[in-house]
Amino acid sequence: MHPVAELDFEGRSIPIEDGDTVASAVFRAGVRTFNRSLKYHRRRGLYCMTGDCPNCLVNIDGEPGQRSCCTAAAEGQRVRRETGWPSAERDALHVTDHLHALMPVGFYYKTFIRPRFAWELAEKVIRRATGVGRLPVGANPIVSDVRHVRTDVVVIGAGPAGLAAALSAAASGERVILADEGRPGERLAPGAVADRVRALRAEVEAEERITLLERHTAVGLFEGPLVPLVGEHETVHTDPGRIVIATGAVEIHGVFAGNDVPGVWLGRGAARMAGAHRVRPGARAVLVAGTHEALAHLDVLRGAGVEIAAVLAPDEVADEITDRSVPVLRGAHLESARGRKSVSGAIVATATGARVVACDAIVVSIGHAPRDDLLRMADGLPVVGAGDVVWPGCTLDEAIESGVVAGRGGAVAGRDAACPPLGSDGTVCLCEDVGVQDLEAAWREGWTNAEILKRYTTATMGPCQGAMCGRHLACFARERSGGDLEHAGRRTTARPPARPIKLEQLAAGVNEVIERRTALHEVHLRMGARVGWSGSWKRPTTYGDAREEILAVRERVSVMDVGTLGKFLIAGPDAQALVDRVFPCRVDTLREGRSRYLLALDEAGYVMDDGVLSRLDGGRFFVTTTSGGADRMEAWLRNWADRLDLRAHVVNQTSMLGAILVAGPLTRGLLDQLTDDPFDREAVPHMSHADMTVAGVPVRAIRTGFVGELGFELHHARSRGERLWTALVEAGAGMDLLPHGLDALDVLRLEKGHIFLGQDTLPDDHPGKLGLDFAVALDKPAFLGRQALERMEAFEPDRRLVGLAFEGTPQRGAPLYVGDRVVGRITSCARSIVLDRQIGLGWIRAVDGAFPETLRTGGSITARVVPTPFYDPEGARLHA
Repeated sequence: MHPVAELDFEGRSIPIEDGDTVASAVFRAGVRTFNRSLKYHRRRGLYCMTGDCPNCLVNIDGEPGQRSCCTAAAEGQRVRRETGWPSAERDALHVTDHLHALMPVGFYYKTFIRPRFAWELAEKVIRRATGVGRLPVGANPIVSDVRHVRTDVVVIGAGPAGLAAALSAAASGERVILADEGRPGERLAPGAVADRVRALRAEVEAEERITLLERHTAVGLFEGPLVPLVGEHETVHTDPGRIVIATGAVEIHGVFAGNDVPGVWLGRGAARMAGAHRVRPGARAVLVAGTHEALAHLDVLRGAGVEIAAVLAPDEVADEITDRSVPVLRGAHLESARGRKSVSGAIVATATGARVVACDAIVVSIGHAPRDDLLRMADGLPVVGAGDVVWPGCTLDEAIESGVVAGRGGAVAGRDAACPPLGSDGTVCLCEDVGVQDLEAAWREGWTNAEILKRYTTATMGPCQGAMCGRHLACFARERSGGDLEHAGRRTTARPPARPIKLEQLAAGVNEVIERRTALHEVHLRMGARVGWSGSWKRPTTYGDAREEILAVRERVSVMDVGTLGKFLIAGPDAQALVDRVFPCRVDTLREGRSRYLLALDEAGYVMDDGVLSRLDGGRFFVTTTSGGADRMEAWLRNWADRLDLRAHVVNQTSMLGAILVAGPLTRGLLDQLTDDPFDREAVPHMSHADMTVAGVPVRAIRTGFVGELGFELHHARSRGERLWTALVEAGAGMDLLPHGLDALDVLRLEKGHIFLGQDTLPDDHPGKLGLDFAVALDKPAFLGRQALERMEAFEPDRRLVGLAFEGTPQRGAPLYVGDRVVGRITSCARSIVLDRQIGLGWIRAVDGAFPETLRTGGSITARVVPTPFYDPEGARLHA
């Protein structure tokens, strides 16, 4: 390997070699203390090299708590250790390691109860002395993209089992997403496993049904199922049919006196440093070999030039060491590690007594603990495990075979991991500085199951989320309780996130809009429509010439896709009671087959939505609302049905039903070609509805007038929308029918003085300010917002929404002046083609107790307050 770049480590330039992580580059440069522990400020050095422990956390480019063993080293990186004062190497706070008696387990709860004011002071000190670093509060946020992907199978973990599972599922014709928090094989030392992983990866990359997402971490499993995969610059929300967990295992964290001193390694970590990065973890090492895998680590360490001072192994492992030059201590076990700044020796218990073995590294490979946090979140979800996660310590062939079975959808028989050994001393939780003696003391105080031991001692609550110590804690409680697995010794609850995640990644997608389309979206595109955003919907803005579309509505006939409207069926014995209570209009006088404009008010009397209420047969009601308010309306209706304890069913039909508006003076001539049902003025008068069949499509025709012309909304099954639209367009060809989009609609509704909620309104607008008092029946005994409206009747409104006529061309949002005083703003404005003048709506405030009639905007443009509607004020065209 040759240096290819340099990083900055606390002002010191450190060379980077090919394949380096930040940890390997810094360790090669002689750094052994990577951070300080939370409570006692003990030195922490590299340990697992797989991202499962907290020992390698540093600040990288201003971001604290970064796992240096998993972060690729790069040119110009700025790496700092943030724990310790004044520095990590010379930490004055290490004095707390000599004050254990003053900080017993649970001391937070015991010490700061009285006096209460002391906690406020102590909290500031504790915050400064603990943690993994300071947040970069002044840094610019990184906006992560969000993708939503539906797939047949998600495989989490790209080791031998995960790669085999992905290939097996793809061979069955299924689409697979294979995700790994790193790159397949990057954390493996050279050997048979690494070679097999490379071969399997090549097969995966050649399989078109498999999408490999490297450096994408599965942070949890949720109902659906939903699996969020968090990458560096994106979050992928996957919606799989089933899930395969192949997250492998971590080597068991050995607990003995001095087990947290720098220079104590897990076997895979030491082998990775020696084999993958060609850096000796120590010059002279003691290997604690409890597994056959440890022998592979032995070969890698010796190949890197590490002198083996001793191998501590049981007979079945020792028998496989045939090289007589390797000193093997059969049946011996490690009692403690010696050393303060780093390991200087190991105290080994043998059949003939304890002895000290001089060394600068202790490599522990005594067994495997599954990384099963995701698997333990999977209750009730279609999830199976494969490889080490269900069969810790399985062979390479066994891992691959289990992956093949899981990939086909079969269950893999697992086996429980053995309880890890606990010495009489040593650190159990590396994150929170919880030792064996702390657990013993807590047990004596009465905290006698794993869940409450966790809360009292804070074990498993640090950055590694119990990856190192979770099984130790459960086994400790199990053994002390006499084997009570169901209560005392059960593993603590696994919750997302399974891996540390940044707040900006958690927030990814909050500003993303999930694009929603009507059933006619492709039809609009074929007709040349330009589409744009309308809330979360993509809708046609124009089909080419908005002016001609307006004239089609006013002079002939036009159609518009209004399938985005919120659509709700309300039924049940108490359906009328619910509608009558939540809406301010009269419901008892609404006859079957009739419709009524409605407002939705909150408890403060403010307008939150509007729409149309139609009474159906059988005591049912059909409600349409604004396109952007459908989700809120559903939640609101369901909430009040529950709060009022009403037997009413609310069915959101927004996605089930399409709707097409047919409007214009020639509307009846168009529909006459497509239906035999009556729809004349007597059969379907203004603000009524009827079920009929149009072009062979059953529809509910609601006669409304948002655009100010004779019009019918044809609500129909979404799947029949294209047939109905095509029939209307073809039948209207002889009438010069043109469809219209949002640009034309904005002018058409403005000519009638109709408001757009959110554009012409503010969150604290009540009906009186908007001129919508006609939609409120204050003589009703009770409805939401009634008391608030009664109180507000005593006050003259200080502002109101008015119609405006302009001499000049105004701009929406521009302020309105009386003299030099701003008294309002323009909310909507446009040039009316049929009226040949500029019109608009706007808010104005009272000036000296009276509302002005003449205002100024945009320099010399005059605005006059005029009555609305601007067009057809008598409503003759609506009632035609």
